[in-house]
Amino acid sequence: MFDGLGLFLGALGDALIGPNLFVPGEPFFIAAGFQLYSGAWMALVLVMLGGLLGDQLSYFIGYKYGAKAQRKLIRCRPKTKRLIARCRYLIARKGTYIILFARLLGPIAWVVPFIAGSHRVPWRNFSVLAFIGLALGGGQFIAWGMLLAHGVENFPWLNSLKIFISEHNSLIVGVFAVLVFTIIGYRMKWRRLVLKSSALLLAWVLFANYAHFFWKADDFQNQQATAQINKVDWNSVTYKAFPGKSSFYSAQAINVIYVGSTPRDLMKQLGWIENQTFSRNEIEWEGYLALLRDKTPPVSDLYWRDKPQDMAFQLPGNLMKRSHIRWWRAGVDTKTNQPQWLGAISYDDGLKVTPYSGIVTILHNIDPNVDEERDRLAHQIRMSLPDIELDKYPLAKVEVIDEDHDYYTDGNILMIGVATHNDNLQTLDVAVNEVQSEI
Repeated sequence: MFDGLGLFLGALGDALIGPNLFVPGEPFFIAAGFQLYSGAWMALVLVMLGGLLGDQLSYFIGYKYGAKAQRKLIRCRPKTKRLIARCRYLIARKGTYIILFARLLGPIAWVVPFIAGSHRVPWRNFSVLAFIGLALGGGQFIAWGMLLAHGVENFPWLNSLKIFISEHNSLIVGVFAVLVFTIIGYRMKWRRLVLKSSALLLAWVLFANYAHFFWKADDFQNQQATAQINKVDWNSVTYKAFPGKSSFYSAQAINVIYVGSTPRDLMKQLGWIENQTFSRNEIEWEGYLALLRDKTPPVSDLYWRDKPQDMAFQLPGNLMKRSHIRWWRAGVDTKTNQPQWLGAISYDDGLKVTPYSGIVTILHNIDPNVDEERDRLAHQIRMSLPDIELDKYPLAKVEVIDEDHDYYTDGNILMIGVATHNDNLQTLDVAVNEVQSEI
């Protein structure tokens, strides 16, 4: 279908009056761009030749059979009557601009060459303008085809846009549905339209929340990590976690390092309660309500290098206020061969409405003074388990509250366990699939 002849016929059918009612040209121009990226220049020649020939044939059909062909077309497709009338009006008023930008005008684009011929637009003028218009309209889809062939990952802003759209698809669909509903209601003069639209938007937000937390979040359990290992300098580690995968979200602080097989035993010895998380546990509605009654609500996911926390804990508290910590397994220390974990400890202080992982939801409000919780954990360990080595290292940046951060910190990271960090050894082995550029 997308070989040389197919590209030519597809572009021809898209431009020729009659067949262009059924043949979309965009896939053929995109395919031509995809092939052009590999050096197949003939694909570009054929698709442009097909579009150019189709425009010329449509022009001459309109020039010779104008009124008669219009009546026949309207009889076959009555819905085209309004489009044809609008195109005739625009050609008469602003013919040069309409022909030049015809392929960018959406609904009337397919009929412009035909109407230009029926209005006796000089052939030379039409040919020049139509060729430029073909280069503009077809060129945009050829460019998209080349981008697809190259890979959007090689264009940071396109990759960011792709991630944002993928993460926010349910929100985008919901807003679009409410917008369409509102427009229809306005035109049909529905009563209490604002109330109805607001109710629909609220219903969609609630549905999106339920779908995210109880259907989609635990899909991460099925993802497999690679076993390859790579070295990362301690100072290159991103000491930030995010409530989503796109760069839209404000960061939260990672402020603890644990050296050992797992921090689970330490947490239990200190009296911390292990929480369920939406990504690591299959939580149903009834189980969620039971956790609320036990005052141990599930911990929402934060992402470090696109990976949610491996485990989370809290101190005894209530539904509004609690200390909690998330842990990520980061890798294996090259000198001691011991696992290394990164932790993010903070304090929940009430609730707030906030954007989160592609939805708008209600989550705990985090106390911005994350250093206080870090130091409280250090004090608890010194009092309860004095044999465990503790130290602080200025590995993170000093941060203040701004549009990118909801916390402030002095940049010191609490290291729990064997202190292997020094000036000569600052390496950490991590899985290759986790070694990504900082968000």
